[in-house]
Amino acid sequence: MMHRVSVCLPFSLPLALILGLAAPSVYAGDPPPPAGDEILVDEGTGDEVILDGGGEGDAVILEDETGGDEVILDEGAPGGGGEAGPAVEVERKGESETTEEPAPSGASFDFGLKEARAEFGYLGLDAAPADSSSYAHALLYGDWRPDPAWQVRLEARVDGYYQDGARDWKALQLDYGETFLRFRGEDVRVTLGTQTVLWGRIDELPPSDRLSRVDATRGVLDGLSERRRALPAVRVESFWGDGKLDLVWLPAFRGAKLSDPDGVWYPLDHTSGRILGLETTPALRALVRQAAIDDDAPDGDGGFGVRFSRTLPALDFALTVQNDRQSTPYFRYDPGSNRLLAQYPRSWLLGGDLGLEAGGATWRLEAAWLSDLPVTRKATGYTTVEAVNWAAGVEFYPGDGDTRVNLQVVGLNLVHTARSEVYDRTPFYNLNGSVEAPFAHDTWRAKLRFFVGLDKHDLYLNPEIAWVGWDPHEISLQFHHFEGDEGTLGGFYQDNDLLTLGWRASF
Repeated sequence: MMHRVSVCLPFSLPLALILGLAAPSVYAGDPPPPAGDEILVDEGTGDEVILDGGGEGDAVILEDETGGDEVILDEGAPGGGGEAGPAVEVERKGESETTEEPAPSGASFDFGLKEARAEFGYLGLDAAPADSSSYAHALLYGDWRPDPAWQVRLEARVDGYYQDGARDWKALQLDYGETFLRFRGEDVRVTLGTQTVLWGRIDELPPSDRLSRVDATRGVLDGLSERRRALPAVRVESFWGDGKLDLVWLPAFRGAKLSDPDGVWYPLDHTSGRILGLETTPALRALVRQAAIDDDAPDGDGGFGVRFSRTLPALDFALTVQNDRQSTPYFRYDPGSNRLLAQYPRSWLLGGDLGLEAGGATWRLEAAWLSDLPVTRKATGYTTVEAVNWAAGVEFYPGDGDTRVNLQVVGLNLVHTARSEVYDRTPFYNLNGSVEAPFAHDTWRAKLRFFVGLDKHDLYLNPEIAWVGWDPHEISLQFHHFEGDEGTLGGFYQDNDLLTLGWRASF
């Protein structure tokens, strides 16, 4: 008699959270600037200043990504088109999910290269399955505004991947960026097309981030904004006073962007039989080595979300309700076809977040309840269970200087399910963050990103030194170090220590 066995690979759980693979996840970095947006980067500090014309009418929002104090300079009533000047608001991080440059007073058309980068990575420091892992990227755009109320945005991105050694992988890929039609009214903004929607207040792993599409082609090497891709969406943003109601529907689901299975950053390793996020066994290693992988995403819509946010003098807060699919796959073994089948479970999410200024620091809290988080029960195999994903963070400048410190603690706990009942790593606790300091008259920048496991030995360190004295260009030298126990992010990639030399520019 043949018994049917179900083995599931927990990519939606903690390690997927760190990788940015899971829906309730993501990393140190800055929220992505959705399309049509112009980001002015202070090359001395690395801080971003975003010009956003989408608040009320022709309002212009200057968002200081460092989470500075909120300042409102009201030069006239919002609405646009009148004699009164636009409002100018400095907004704390987390509240502006869509950012853009101020709408022009008349018709305009602009096109060109928005950003470009090239990076060579050397993998030969350890017993990695490849000698190098290099990357190139370019983003082209066209922006047409026939009048202040309407905008047509087109973006195309080109990504090149080069990996050589025992396992070669080379690819040149073309994808759309943010490509949409947008209407701005006095109190409403409607956007139809491909967009990047990133909700939540926490850097790296915001629990409310379920609607975005994850880009995991390079694992955790990049910041949060570069680990997200645009996807088809209908978005309606309504503004009144200090409140905002944000409605998003995803008419077509797109799964996470993964590298090729031969890529060193793919979450399964056919050669070793290891699986990211799972403490392996000899039987499981043998299964992974010989099973085919099917990570195709299902047809149909991707779900919807509603977020209400409000900015008060003392604090900001937001509440969200979502019903959507996580973009990262949770693999289940099907013995009938001898395949590892990707599962993209749909789940309800109820969450909230808040931020406040106190004691010379910016404090952030965020939590979300999930109705259906995929797990593998030891007794019955693949299923979904309730879970709570939470995070708390603080951002400050020691001594009121230029050094920026951002620290966050993230946790994932199953509800009504004991740790001993599942194969997945849970509960999961992680400390992550970054320390960034400009020096030499703001022509150089030193930075450290990190993840540290609090429940298991799990370490990722990313020191960087960059020359930023040639605006808008930046040249950086980085090191990515991994180590950890079996089943952790650091343990899975511990042979993939990477030294990179890169160039990038934003225009």
